[in-house]
Parts: sequence; C-alpha cells; structure tokens
Amino acid sequence: MIDQQTLQFLSEASAEGEAEWLADNRIRLKLARQNLSEFASALLLGAVRLDPRIAEANRDARKCLATAQISKGVAPITIRVSLSRNSAATYFMSISHAYSYVGGGALSPQPRLVRILRQTISSQTGKWRGIVEGALFRTYFPNGLSDGRHASGKPYMKDHDALDFFNLKNFGACRDVSPQMLMSPDLLEEAVKSFAAARGLIDYINRATTKLPELA
Repeated sequence: MIDQQTLQFLSEASAEGEAEWLADNRIRLKLARQNLSEFASALLLGAVRLDPRIAEANRDARKCLATAQISKGVAPITIRVSLSRNSAATYFMSISHAYSYVGGGALSPQPRLVRILRQTISSQTGKWRGIVEGALFRTYFPNGLSDGRHASGKPYMKDHDALDFFNLKNFGACRDVSPQMLMSPDLLEEAVKSFAAARGLIDYINRATTKLPELA
C-alpha cells in the first residue's frame, strides 16, 4: 500500500513543487521516494509471477519508477515486457493525488509502430476483438482503451469491421485507482489482477511490432 504521508506529499508537491519548497521538504521527499520504491519493487515481484518474461527486461526495480516525477506530484511505474525497442506495450501504474490508474498497453506509441499495429488489427480483427471485448478485459477496463476513444485527426480507414479502433492514438487500458485503494492492503493484489487482465492486449501489440515469443 501507499502511505498516507506519501499521498499527502504528492498532493502538496503538485501545487507547491518549486525548488525552495522542495528544499524545505527534502526529508519528506526522501521518505515518499522510499515508500514508492518499495511498492514498485513489490509490484515488480508480483508481475514476474504473472509474466516471467519481464524479469529479464526489469533487472532493477528502481528503474521501473520515474523518481524525478515524484517531486512534481506524480509517481509513474513502468514494467517492460521486452528489451526490444519495438516492444511498445508495457504494464504500467501511475500514482498521484488527483488521478491514479493501473493497466497495460501502449500509450502514445511511435507513429511507425501505430501503422504496424493498425495493419495487424485490420488482418486479425477477430483476435483483436476477442481481447478488447472479452469478459475479463471489460471487467477491469469497462471504458475500453485509453479511457475512451481518442481519435486522431486523419482516419486510417473509412470502412472496416474494426473501424472504431483504427483511429486511436493510444492503445492502453487504464483502470482507475481510488485514494482509498491506494492505502488499502489489497492494492498490490488488485494491481497485479489488472496486469493479468491487460496481458492479452500487451502480447497482441508486442507481437505485432516485434518478434516477442509467446508464453502460454
């Protein structure tokens, strides 16, 4: 779980995070980083049990947490599945006082990878819909991809069975995490369950953009 003091620091840092304020609160910043680093390490261990492939790509749990952002009131955690540059989809979690979420997929992937993914969806539409419209996925991510349909300016195609997915900018599934859940002993378990629900999406994207081996 995340300590209440950590969440209070993130809240104040988002509004007061100037150099002078941070200098006056450096001990609180250190404690917040320590708490978040410990959680990121526990989250990585839970994720490895779910998906052993990620152990190779995340040898140091400290690198999963973007510590520089903590002083700005946000704690992003990213767990990669592969070291390949084209492996755009990851497991992720973002912790802040205003909006926290957990899930997986590819948020704002490079245009080249988006083109590859769209081509794959157009030829493997049934498999794609089986993932993003499946019962487990919809249970944990009722809003679908990226908390809704973020359409790009120029349509990729005008007539196709998967048209509602082609114009997305983001291919990530996010589950909201309430402040109460952040401080709950169930946080780690629920985060890993969210990862499990997003795994099919992650594998689909990464197999489309790189030769990532499949794991049963």
